[in-house]
Amino acid sequence: MIHLKIRIQGIVQGVGFRPFLHRLAKAHHISGTAYNDSKGVILHIQGHKEDVQAFLKELPQKAPCHSKIESIDTTKQPLETWNSFTIQESKSGIHQTLISPDMAPCQDCINEMLNPKNRRFGYPFINCTNCGPRYTIVKDIPYDRKNTTMKDFTMCSLCQQEYEDIQDRRYHAQPNACANCGPTLFYQGEQKKGDPLENAIQDLKEGKIVAIKGIGGIHLACDARNPKAVLRLRQRKHRETKPFAIMVKDINTAKEFVRVSVDEEQLLTSCQRPIVLCAKKKKEAYKELSENKDLGILLPYSPLHILLMEKMDALVMTSANLSNTPVLIDNNEALEDLKHIADSFLLHDRTIENRCDDSLLRNFQGKPYFIRRSRGYVPTPLSSKTDVTGILALGAHQKGSFAWGKDHYVFLSPYIGNLETVETFNHYKQALCTYQRLFDLEARQIVCDLHPDYTTTRFAKNLSLPLIQVQHHHAHMASCMMENNLDETCFGIIFDGTGFGKDHTVWGSEFLVGDYADFKRVGSIKQIPLLGGDKAIHEIGRIALALSIESNCEIPIFETGKQKILKQMLPKSIQTSGMGRLFDGFYALITHTKAQDYDGQAPVLLESMAAATTESYPLCFYEENNIRFFDWSEMIHHAVTETKAPEIQAAKMMNTIIEMTIDQTLHLNPKHLPIVLSGGCFQNQYLLKEIVYRLQELQYTVYWHTQVSCNDEGIALGQLAIAQKRM
Repeated sequence: MIHLKIRIQGIVQGVGFRPFLHRLAKAHHISGTAYNDSKGVILHIQGHKEDVQAFLKELPQKAPCHSKIESIDTTKQPLETWNSFTIQESKSGIHQTLISPDMAPCQDCINEMLNPKNRRFGYPFINCTNCGPRYTIVKDIPYDRKNTTMKDFTMCSLCQQEYEDIQDRRYHAQPNACANCGPTLFYQGEQKKGDPLENAIQDLKEGKIVAIKGIGGIHLACDARNPKAVLRLRQRKHRETKPFAIMVKDINTAKEFVRVSVDEEQLLTSCQRPIVLCAKKKKEAYKELSENKDLGILLPYSPLHILLMEKMDALVMTSANLSNTPVLIDNNEALEDLKHIADSFLLHDRTIENRCDDSLLRNFQGKPYFIRRSRGYVPTPLSSKTDVTGILALGAHQKGSFAWGKDHYVFLSPYIGNLETVETFNHYKQALCTYQRLFDLEARQIVCDLHPDYTTTRFAKNLSLPLIQVQHHHAHMASCMMENNLDETCFGIIFDGTGFGKDHTVWGSEFLVGDYADFKRVGSIKQIPLLGGDKAIHEIGRIALALSIESNCEIPIFETGKQKILKQMLPKSIQTSGMGRLFDGFYALITHTKAQDYDGQAPVLLESMAAATTESYPLCFYEENNIRFFDWSEMIHHAVTETKAPEIQAAKMMNTIIEMTIDQTLHLNPKHLPIVLSGGCFQNQYLLKEIVYRLQELQYTVYWHTQVSCNDEGIALGQLAIAQKRM
């Protein structure tokens, strides 16, 4: 007989790990005990040597699918007098465990919920140890019911019996509940029926807008097949053109709207249930849902959603919030703030502790390519090859995020949004406090962007801690390096909108050589005047005008008086090398568009409109201060003077950027250093696919993002990696 004490660390709480241990112990005739503590799970096992060895062999092999074992430490102990195996009350202490993300309902729970003979038939909060809410309901650890928002619901005798039965799928399932003891729905609106769900469904069928409380926030929903309802939602939410995502009942329904590849289907049906951007079956279809060639699709990820989709097979599901504010999570706030948007409300009495928006991604070469990393993926940390304890990276300003290091983990924030309002910045600070509490994080070193006017920069300087400021595009480069475990000199191709440069100008189309410690700017593009500064980012006709003037082919964009005033601004305008601004201006140039409704609209539409052609514009380069610049003026001149259709011009422009990238790489990276691609412009799949293919064809090793966003949401990870090397 032997007795072993085993410490298991990783994602081992809230995923059915202790029940799994109990069943495994029983199968191998082992006695002992298991309990959660603040570092993970503590396990004592005692039995014959061959039984204990078999237990240890099967432990990592058969662990619950949503668990993630990071380490197993074993020590011998004196024999005890145990006669059976038990699960003890959790122990508290210093927080060193991980918390599972929220998980979509498992098939067993779905089958029960849809079975009229099951006692949980139609219950919209069904869950078990294999599925259900986790991060969004947890207040503290250890992950026990008393430390979640389920503490307000006392289990009935039947639920308690399941909770205590080792053979039951709900054995020690902390959110376990049923209609007799758990959370309940309520409806507020004009319908008078007794059932809240049926009332909401009736409203949706009638073309009304319903606010629906989900797992990590509240959505505004309407019938996706009803264009009038969709347009009404756009009008009320003041979201004239930005695409809506739609929730569909199943993959077959999804295929009515979009083309779904095998890889995209795997992402859609995964337990994370992200929004996946897929190509429409017809580019011009469903303009009221999405003005471009793609449509965001997601499958139901909560029991309530599944019940809704039994009667409504396609719903617009957009975050319920006022302009530039976080998604709403509180019932009373929703009833007040959305009263002029929603016709009715389908809410529930389970508190959302931690706000968590839907994740948004594409498939690229069989892996996720994140645009927004949030529900389903956070708070699972990334692993670091080096100890990053105490480093807090505060990210940028657009698509605000943070990264906080502890041991060899990097904890990345959920999606927060642009830090342009008090409400969003308060959400940012609240998320910081939540992570600090849940994971016992300590900040010893602060990292932020170089830009002096970013909200995060000002916040960093008020924290009274050692501060490192990191150049924006170096952080992009380091982010991609870190997630690909690169610790060597690399060649970075960083295309984004704007970032504060070392020379105090605005950068954005950068070719860099360097590592985490430092970098050198070796390539860029000719700077673009921003007539009126930041106003040009919205009124993109100003950029088109500047491009045409600088290319000696001025075109009339505005009425004569305004155009004259704007031309007078040219000599004193802010200059930028931002790739996003070049896309903005080129789109405005060929479509005669004066303004865009949201940042990134013009580049997305330019990609979407492109026809199939291999044509490109002439390339022209010049050198200045040992930096090789692409001169876009030749491209602009040809575009203005030619008579090609805008769809051909859009493709020619992107082909030119691809050719420029290859030419710059051949000239600036003759040693074939590993290449990393980052920056928000690499959300453009036309660029990404062709640049990766062309570089690999030239025998370069190319890396891109698979774990964090290529846009500014991923910058915090790079800041942290750079700070670790500089400390």
